[in-house]
Amino acid sequence: MKIKTLHTMDSRSGRNDMLRTKGFTLLELLIYIGGLLAIGTVMVMIIIQFYGLYKEIISIPRADRVGLSLVDQITKEIRSADQIDALNSQFSTTTGVFDFDSVVSGVTTSKKFFVQNGIVKYQEGSNDAVSLSPKDLYVSNFNFTLVSTSVSEAVRFNLELQFKTRNATETKAYTGFAILRESYE
Repeated sequence: MKIKTLHTMDSRSGRNDMLRTKGFTLLELLIYIGGLLAIGTVMVMIIIQFYGLYKEIISIPRADRVGLSLVDQITKEIRSADQIDALNSQFSTTTGVFDFDSVVSGVTTSKKFFVQNGIVKYQEGSNDAVSLSPKDLYVSNFNFTLVSTSVSEAVRFNLELQFKTRNATETKAYTGFAILRESYE
């Protein structure tokens, strides 16, 4: 490899100095670093924008999955109920409580759905309550309505989930209806 050299004549001493043209000057180095920082900053901003868009795109289907799963689970449990505990249930309120009894193999078990701190909870007997909805989806309305006829008993329930998107807070509503299987047999 051959290094190019430049011959110059020093006017004071009259001798030839060989200057090498290899490497960067400090000014060139600072300009390159500044350019790389600018490109890096733009890339980070683009990544942040895409991440925000990604979160918004997945938040609505995620809320739907959670909402439909809750409706399905609550409906299934209500259908298996033998009787409704109307004294411990709270109907027609935004933070409703639905308390009911199920008999399995001759053993009566008390079950309950309720909202605590914006999270749907399920409790069976004296066991600890289990969270059914994630913490980042806030339950703003959990309403039960008792529907009684001469033939059967049923429960209609409404569930509203609030979640944050990039620009706002959105609310999705889900409705379920279940007839107590034991009430018409």
